[in-house]
Amino acid sequence: MSFLSPRAAAAGSFGCKIPDHLEQTGSAPIVGNLSFYHLNMIVSGGCTAIVLFLILGLMGRHATHMSNPNEQLKIMRICNLIPSYQILSFISICVPNSYIYLQGFTEVLQGVALYSFVMLLCDFMAPNDKSKVEFFSSLEIKRQWQPKKKRNGLAFLKLTWYSVLQYPIITWITAVTQVVTQSLHVYCLESTAPHFAHVWLQVITSMSTSIAVNAILQFYMNMKKYMAEHRPLMKLMAFKLIVGLVLLEKILFLILTGAKVLVPSATMTYIDVMMGLPTMVICVQMVPLSFLVLYAYRVEPYKISNSARILRPQEYQAVDSDGDDETLVGGVPKRYQGGRWGLHAWAVYLNPLELFRDVKSAYVMIHEARALQKADTKGMATEEEMGRYETR
Repeated sequence: MSFLSPRAAAAGSFGCKIPDHLEQTGSAPIVGNLSFYHLNMIVSGGCTAIVLFLILGLMGRHATHMSNPNEQLKIMRICNLIPSYQILSFISICVPNSYIYLQGFTEVLQGVALYSFVMLLCDFMAPNDKSKVEFFSSLEIKRQWQPKKKRNGLAFLKLTWYSVLQYPIITWITAVTQVVTQSLHVYCLESTAPHFAHVWLQVITSMSTSIAVNAILQFYMNMKKYMAEHRPLMKLMAFKLIVGLVLLEKILFLILTGAKVLVPSATMTYIDVMMGLPTMVICVQMVPLSFLVLYAYRVEPYKISNSARILRPQEYQAVDSDGDDETLVGGVPKRYQGGRWGLHAWAVYLNPLELFRDVKSAYVMIHEARALQKADTKGMATEEEMGRYETR
């Protein structure tokens, strides 16, 4: 592509207004003796401390009360989105030159959280491979653009899975490309000119985001009646508010800066306007969103009763006497599986290979099930093949 040409590698090529190395310069105080830069660090730092305390505390409680690893590890990956946003945003405020290098990786973390959310919904409806195959095979889903035609549930699951999985993969590629092109002086955050990488990476990321978000909304709309007792709307709202507000604010600040409503002044430098203020808004809003996440992904449904010490194998069941709550009933006696102080759960969560294993397992399950389904339709599947999920 043109933005990777050798001629563009020189600093200042094509007239990018943003210098390659960003540093805060002196500005007039905005509150007392504090400049906006220092006020931003204080406010955002305080919000970061609150968010880390709340969300890491929630993740820690899931780790120490890990009665259902399949679901709770996914919940920890979803919850990780908030502290990750917060930490990367705070670093960008303190070290403005890191903003362009870190910004793209927030999208990667968002993609991982979105993938984990979809797989968590699948676990709510069917806890293991065998039940997932049986459940989705029994469904007929209306096609989005052709409502009169229907798609088999397994085909729908496969389409959703690929549509969501592409998001973290694409954003990882664009994030690395953003770092490389910035190093070559051809990214240019402020510009939408086609000879800079910024506009192309934004287009690619936006398309990838749209595909993933559309897939998860279609999945929720078609599956919500099968998991009503798990409050999927509350969990979806908690997740999508984080993503939606950040996206909306990016668009809003782009419009305000483009219309010259937000411009550098005596109290706000160019860096404050372009990066400091938008990042500060993200840090502040994550505090109330953290409380919503605490409620939506609370640990109570996974606690083993001290009196009964029993737990459902891998699935929720609604308690008839209290339809407003989720609880664990039935099953066999179990112990928490997070290890002492939840260290084993944290080790599994922090191991990236576990995420890749989950992706591989889902891939194998979906493709083998689809192949068996097609073979069975043609009368070619053997009894041994049709029973392969009995032990899963």
